[in-house]
Amino acid sequence: MKVNIYIHPFAKVVPLHRVTAIVPNYNYADFINERIDSILFQTYPVSELIILDDASTDDSVQVIKEKIKDIKREYPNLKVSFLPNKKNSGGCVFSQWQKGIAAATGEYVWIAEADDSADAHFLQTVMEKFEERPNTVLCYTDSYRINQNNVVKSKTCTDWMDMWRSGRYAHDFYNSGEDEIVNYLSGTNPIMNVSSVVWKNDKRLPKIFEEAKQYKVAGDWYIYSRVLEYGDIAYSAKPLNYYRKHDKGSASTVVKLNVEYGEVVSVQERIGKKYKLTPKQLQWQKVRRRGMGFVENDKNNGGKGTIAWLVPWFDAGSGGHRTIFTNINRLIAHGYRCDMYVDSLKNEYPNEIYERLVEDYGKFDGEIFTGYQLARNYDMIIATGWDTAKPVAESKSPRKVYFIQDFEPWFFPMGSEYLIAEQSYNYGMKGITIGKWLSQKIGKNYRTKTDYFNFCADLKTYHPVENARKTNSICLIFQPGKPRRCDKIALKALQIVQMAHPEVKIYLYGSARRKVHNLVAEHLGIISAKKCNDLYNKCAVGLCMSASNPSRIPFEMMAAGLPVVELYRENNIYDLPEDGCLLAEPTPEAVATALIKVIEDPELQKKMGRAGAKYMKNYPLEKGYQQFIKYVDDCFKDSDIKAKAPEIKQSYTREPVVASLEAKRISKTITKDVTVSDYLMMADVVKLSFSRRAVRKFKRLVKKTWRFIRDA
Repeated sequence: MKVNIYIHPFAKVVPLHRVTAIVPNYNYADFINERIDSILFQTYPVSELIILDDASTDDSVQVIKEKIKDIKREYPNLKVSFLPNKKNSGGCVFSQWQKGIAAATGEYVWIAEADDSADAHFLQTVMEKFEERPNTVLCYTDSYRINQNNVVKSKTCTDWMDMWRSGRYAHDFYNSGEDEIVNYLSGTNPIMNVSSVVWKNDKRLPKIFEEAKQYKVAGDWYIYSRVLEYGDIAYSAKPLNYYRKHDKGSASTVVKLNVEYGEVVSVQERIGKKYKLTPKQLQWQKVRRRGMGFVENDKNNGGKGTIAWLVPWFDAGSGGHRTIFTNINRLIAHGYRCDMYVDSLKNEYPNEIYERLVEDYGKFDGEIFTGYQLARNYDMIIATGWDTAKPVAESKSPRKVYFIQDFEPWFFPMGSEYLIAEQSYNYGMKGITIGKWLSQKIGKNYRTKTDYFNFCADLKTYHPVENARKTNSICLIFQPGKPRRCDKIALKALQIVQMAHPEVKIYLYGSARRKVHNLVAEHLGIISAKKCNDLYNKCAVGLCMSASNPSRIPFEMMAAGLPVVELYRENNIYDLPEDGCLLAEPTPEAVATALIKVIEDPELQKKMGRAGAKYMKNYPLEKGYQQFIKYVDDCFKDSDIKAKAPEIKQSYTREPVVASLEAKRISKTITKDVTVSDYLMMADVVKLSFSRRAVRKFKRLVKKTWRFIRDA
């Protein structure tokens, strides 16, 4: 397919404003006639045409002079000027732009580069945008990409403009100048070609063009960011500009990459100093620079080595993912380059994953890719779940590490998934676990040599609050979407407690689910770490159920001085201390007995609270990070990892709490167990494959359907 501006003549409209077309030329004798014709054929006529030549070495000057003779015959009312340079400006296009602007008399200017072309409706479309929003100072359109033979290489430039694949450029838009600068131009330049732009003529333009002369590549980006400081922007999604990209010899391809990199950084930093950018916007800047292959001035520079992390899909509230993200940040601060490859169930783009990550988990310094296809060779690859282990094991990386946070086979019923997850420990990789029990279990039973780091807590966040007022209340980390949290046992235990002590307040948190039946409780949802600490300081006892590797939650509860009730099982007796916790047999009656024991004994509450806080003072979060970093350092030194499996001593040596007769008696009187609303349970399932917006729509649909059935 080729573009041909000569096929269809179009009727002219009466222009409401004077537009000056400026054509800067250098050695484009082969294209200058078509360029000028594409201006003359516009349905919205220009009032002035200024043609510049920067001392071309081809026959451009002669071609232009002949063309001007034709123009004066055919368009006698058009003001035409030819301003050739006797001496080349040294390749600075902005000198030509500046010269053209200084001579322009139109209210609007169109800098139409000599080798580009345009659809006849380009100017009419753009000027309609200016009419609709008078405060607009710059308007541009999408572009066809064509080669030197007018062959269409692409019918759009949105693949280049839309760095984050947001879909924004598929539709027309208006935007304030400041918002455009902060949210788009701060990261990259989405305006691919100046020929696609029409400007409101302003006395400030020559000065801005003068400032842009310091740039060889990014000057147009700088100019757009400056012009939009004093007005708004408009965009038309119609590809009415023909942006010529030469197959060979284009002046835009000969500039050295290091020069471009320096200019990209310069423009980004200027915007960053003038406007307060969010962490997401700063990350976009980093991604733009890294896309050029430069990392030496970046925090994630990889001076000590490069690491790829393969990470399963995640959503809000995952403690395991929080641990992964935080350890990545710490390794980067320690001098490693860390790239994270995320299995995106929703086909998200990296920027979408990053935005979700920062929103739910906070600052992240690493680079993000989607899928497990590695973009480069790495010194180390780290698997973070059973479904990431095989790609790591089959890679050619010299160092393969398995970061194991739980015994994942237990997440499944006995079957294919169980066996595949279990087999992941037999690939022979080096492993590091969180906690001693998991290290011992993996090291003893499988072909993965393991080390471990301790369960720790952020003591700046989780700590006893002076003069905090304790209430007669229990908090439960309630995550019914995770079977290992044993919500049925926990909720039945709370029912028993509520029957025995109706005055006890119950708080549920940690899940978006907000409706349970047959239990009076306040649902807090997913809350911040600070609010968790406030809750722990308010309650008399905290309940956390771990049927596999312990959660971090009991350790954070203890750091805040909150007594903990947990399950007495092999997974908990090697990592939890006996003075700050009560471990109960895994029945609702036994768990309820442990809770009632703490509730009814204020002295025991104080004793356990003090003991837990004292224990956790030895395990600040930084200790866990240091242990993890040391492990990675040792792997890079190719040190042999000695399994910690032999004889890890129990940290909890007391007998488990068993069900009291009273708890058993109350349990028998309960005729209806606590249940979770079905529509929310279904929503958790579809959440795995649909966006959050889709989940909300699904919930609303099911609610309406349920009400219809109920009322029928």
